[in-house]
Amino acid sequence: MAKRVLITGANRGIGLELAKHYKALGWNVVAGVRNPSSATELRSLGPEGIVALDVTDEASVAAAATAIGADAPIDMLINNAGIIVKSSLTKTTKADFLRQLEVNTVGPFLVTKAFMPNLKLAAKQNDFAVAAFLSAKIASIQLNTQGGYHAYRASKTALNGIAKTLAVDMEPRGISTVLLHPGYVKTDFTGHKGDLSAEESARALAAILGKVRKGDKASFYDIDGSNLPW
Repeated sequence: MAKRVLITGANRGIGLELAKHYKALGWNVVAGVRNPSSATELRSLGPEGIVALDVTDEASVAAAATAIGADAPIDMLINNAGIIVKSSLTKTTKADFLRQLEVNTVGPFLVTKAFMPNLKLAAKQNDFAVAAFLSAKIASIQLNTQGGYHAYRASKTALNGIAKTLAVDMEPRGISTVLLHPGYVKTDFTGHKGDLSAEESARALAAILGKVRKGDKASFYDIDGSNLPW
């Protein structure tokens, strides 16, 4: 029986390439996007489902969970949706902080909580399930020697903290967790600057995800598979 993956922010960039990758591997791909009607390339893949999902809207998250149904096992949840608001030290505002925390930190928590029954069901059927979070190397406090990106950095560091806490909560339920740095990727997110294409990043991320095992609790990986410090 084919496994199922739910990917948030799957309409473009890394999320879209992850959808392509898992579809090619024979997985049932469910894609969460804010606006399904505009996800033309995603639709052409023929995923199992495309659901409207705004990770910042609790009603939207709940509706997506209802649409998928609690009886649909999800073997892997990839919390990919995220934003960056570039601003300098003197120009960063409270609104900049709150928006990035809402999308990058609170959103993955809401989604993971909503789909916990699906992950538990998959774990019951297949020994374990995986909740993955796209973090960033910039989230590492130990590696912070350059400063800058105050709100974005804080949102990803907070995400790491939430994922670690969820890992403790979910491990007894058979759900493994992992934090992933996708690399410096040429997408809209980075202004199409970077070292990797979205396809290359997705392929490398999938390779790391393929090595996650039962009992793994929020290891923080670089794109090359090495461990990153907190």
